[in-house]
Amino acid sequence: MKYLMAILIFLSHQSAFSEILLGEWKYEELIYRGNRIPRPDPNLTLTWTFYLNGTERLYWDRGDTAFCERFSRFKYGFEILSEKVFAINPDNASDCQKDPDMQMGRQTQTNLELRDSEMLLHVPLGDEEIIYVLKKVEGNK
Repeated sequence: MKYLMAILIFLSHQSAFSEILLGEWKYEELIYRGNRIPRPDPNLTLTWTFYLNGTERLYWDRGDTAFCERFSRFKYGFEILSEKVFAINPDNASDCQKDPDMQMGRQTQTNLELRDSEMLLHVPLGDEEIIYVLKKVEGNK
């Protein structure tokens, strides 16, 4: 019985942790070697939307008609974002298929921390790391 209770408590915390991500987040800048730098491509619009049903949408474009979009199931807890891609937009630009994040069935676990009003997504870059800084879009939960 104790084991079952521990599992239920853990699952309720997972749900509560995930809820703090809900809404739309927009990529604003990078942190590399401790320095904040503007987006290298100012035309790039990248948004990440987290929904109450445990799914998320990742979308980006560069201000033209070409875009990349995918949907995943997610869980967030203890600064780890776990994702599994379940849908890819069939109208994605042809070069989207080169991006590992746009692969059907892809599963990832990424360090993600929430600090002040920012989402910091830690992505390995060889022996180093790059941190994507996203900010919550106003008017979203």
